[in-house]
Amino acid sequence: MLQIIYRLPFLWIASLILVLAQPTLCQAKMVSVELVWNLGQAGWVQIDIEKGDYQLSMDTVTRKFPAGSTLQVGWGGWTPVLRINHEEFQIFSGSVLEIKGINSGSLRVKTPEGKEAAYRGGLQLNWQDGHWRLVNQVDSEDYLKGVVPIEMSNEWAKGGSEALKAQAVAARTYLVKQTDNGSKMITDSPDIHQAYAGMSVEGEASKAIEATRGEIIVDAQTEQPIDALYSSHSGGYAEDAKNVWGNTDIHNVSHPDPYSQGVGGAVNYWRFIVSAPLLGSKFGLGPVRDVKLDKFPSGRVKSVKLEDEFGQTATVKGRAFVQAFYPFGQPIRKEAFLGSFFEAQAVVKSDSHGISDSAGLFGSFGYSGFLELARPNQQEQGPLLSKVLSSSLGTSAAPQPFGVFIFEGRGWGHGVGMSQWGAYHMAQLGYKYQEIIAYYYNHVSISKG
Repeated sequence: MLQIIYRLPFLWIASLILVLAQPTLCQAKMVSVELVWNLGQAGWVQIDIEKGDYQLSMDTVTRKFPAGSTLQVGWGGWTPVLRINHEEFQIFSGSVLEIKGINSGSLRVKTPEGKEAAYRGGLQLNWQDGHWRLVNQVDSEDYLKGVVPIEMSNEWAKGGSEALKAQAVAARTYLVKQTDNGSKMITDSPDIHQAYAGMSVEGEASKAIEATRGEIIVDAQTEQPIDALYSSHSGGYAEDAKNVWGNTDIHNVSHPDPYSQGVGGAVNYWRFIVSAPLLGSKFGLGPVRDVKLDKFPSGRVKSVKLEDEFGQTATVKGRAFVQAFYPFGQPIRKEAFLGSFFEAQAVVKSDSHGISDSAGLFGSFGYSGFLELARPNQQEQGPLLSKVLSSSLGTSAAPQPFGVFIFEGRGWGHGVGMSQWGAYHMAQLGYKYQEIIAYYYNHVSISKG
């Protein structure tokens, strides 16, 4: 609470600076977004024109492509083929197909695997290395309508609209920074750039984009766009950019973030359990007997030193350690390893009787699936953990004579810049988006076109 009170004057002064900053022009423009998140390496694709008027360009040939038109592209014997409006398939001898928008509309992309999404703007299809490369060409403000709802949530408009506005400004700034650096294209992947899902996720967040149209975050002195970084949940402490990527950034510095405490459900507090043998096998060791953490001032783990039962050691960078257990492609839950803000605790073996949970660590956290393990005698207190593999893999048929390790953590993501859950909490407390931006980014102002 003292931290919150301490920062309130700063928020008021910083927000005043943001409001009084001299506006500069940030025009909407067309951007090219490569669709790699769900449509990368596509072999067969169908594009349906849902609304508007388009034209289909195939090298030197152009034809009208109005609403109701369909294009199917695929390959046969490593040769690209296409079919227009359910006509006969034909071999495509060129390398680029382009569906250009004449009037505003929308098109839907489908794959045989059941993946589909609707997009504004046009679509370019390139045949490369035995697959189709899809690029959505869309107005930058329309692009944001497919970013903000999936980076945050349309549901946050109820009581958290100022957070959506802050996200819109940050996402717009990120886009400007990426494209102004000479890159002509970004991707729709959150692992590479920022998440983008087209029209399929549009909703209440569009109002936040319209309300902040053209606004970006710039350096207070140079008025150049900053790296407006953000992640889901800071765990209660924003990280310094140099501790994650090695580059000093005066706009993204470490500081306490009490607004991210107590919110976020599973990402606010999580616990991951793994057996000593499985932990060691991930890093070329035998069953681990000791874990030592080297931390940054924020509390995030810089590196992990592991020692196994044979005296062998390995030191792993914090991010690499997280990636070894991160639940890629799985729903986020509190029994997962979600970030580098964590503590480690060993539960050692109990003589000849295996490993017991006398403290009730599993039961209190909902690991009911681990509580059915047989006990060697009735006097053993608590369920045995000797059959546990990990929180994600469950148990094995045979027990192991070594311990298990419990990793308890906070937050989700790299923690640099704006915490999305923290921004949402601030909005719920009545802060405006300018104040949210001033809190999470250092030495900035907002430019408005």
